[in-house]
Amino acid sequence: MNGVIEYLFFTKAVAEQFREYLQNSGVAYQEDREPVQNAIVFKVSETIEPSTWDALDEAFDELTLQDQMQMEEELEDDTAASAAGLYLQLANGTQTIAKVDPHVVNRILSVLSVQELNEFLEAIVSSVESPDASAICRTH
Repeated sequence: MNGVIEYLFFTKAVAEQFREYLQNSGVAYQEDREPVQNAIVFKVSETIEPSTWDALDEAFDELTLQDQMQMEEELEDDTAASAAGLYLQLANGTQTIAKVDPHVVNRILSVLSVQELNEFLEAIVSSVESPDASAICRTH
């Protein structure tokens, strides 16, 4: 696949739901494992129809919340440190994880959608990778 969209899941049960959705939608995909967290990654060609892409993103957003809740339940341990991992896609194609307090993530997601959070994170990553020292407000 040339350009791909990656959908990442941490739990097998939720990944299986997304796999079924892809299969029922007739979308071709590649399944892979992310090496750091052993997460399940579905790679879909960027050449799919925009309406299909929108539907996939909507399904992914819903399942991401389930995935996070299930992962937290599986990892729940009073003696363990609690952290959420936010995956950041870098311009060179690599991914990195930002470890964040899950309570902060839950507070953010109480007012923002997963898509809005992802757009916010993408803007930060882009700004870090390509700094812009110009003023935010410009006079015309």
